[in-house]
Amino acid sequence: MDLPPLDPVIHQPTRLRILALLYRNRRAAFTWVRDALGLTDGNLGSHAAKLAEAAYIDQGRVLTTTGFQVWLRMTPKGDEAFRAYLDALKAYLEIESDPA
Repeated sequence: MDLPPLDPVIHQPTRLRILALLYRNRRAAFTWVRDALGLTDGNLGSHAAKLAEAAYIDQGRVLTTTGFQVWLRMTPKGDEAFRAYLDALKAYLEIESDPA
């Protein structure tokens, strides 16, 4: 049986957690994602940059009363890639072991 490949951009644990949050929430403040996942600014920034490079998320700045705030948003391509990743994972979970 041929199993589907797992997207290496998503398969990295921190990026998987970021996309899981954004899949559920669609968009979120950088600081909220950072705090929810217990990451540093630099760690989240580098993983967000990798996801943005793959066009899975967009990063933007919003002016608030306290200054600029960075937001992360899942793109349609990111949504599609995340769904494909979940489907691939399900294929691995559904495979039965060879009794031999």
